[in-house]
Amino acid sequence: MTGLISVFCQDLRYRAVYWWCFPVIFVLLLVLAKENADWHSVVANSLYNVAFLLLQLAVLTVYFSFRQRKLVIITKGLLGWGDVLLLLCLAFYFSPLTYLLFYVSSLIIVLLFTLLIRLKDKEAGMKVPLAGLQALLFAILLVADWNSSFINTASDDWLLYLIP
Repeated sequence: MTGLISVFCQDLRYRAVYWWCFPVIFVLLLVLAKENADWHSVVANSLYNVAFLLLQLAVLTVYFSFRQRKLVIITKGLLGWGDVLLLLCLAFYFSPLTYLLFYVSSLIIVLLFTLLIRLKDKEAGMKVPLAGLQALLFAILLVADWNSSFINTASDDWLLYLIP
């Protein structure tokens, strides 16, 4: 939890995160994932999530390369390495549907937050603290998971109860 709050504070303040935060978060999330499931499930879920993340990054690369009519490396100016590394760390914790749900909903929440800040302060910088805000949202989700018998972010079973 402390690592996630550290990422949030660093990204909000400096728009950068110390690299060593990510291996620490990765190991801690892997330990938490192993507590909730067997190794086979953790590995299978991680592979699905990493494949989804790589697909997203490939689609973004193709999209921006097509728009600019040249090869665009999205981690040079469009998406920070901290954003990618945090999403990679989270891929080893979540179950696939929960990862997808978190990914999409956190992007929507960060977009809305950014729009509100821009409406309030026209001089606000163009860099979005994506990793920091997603780390904060994940920390909130973890607290909800630990304090609720309904939410289980390491399994997709709880999502079945949301579907009528």
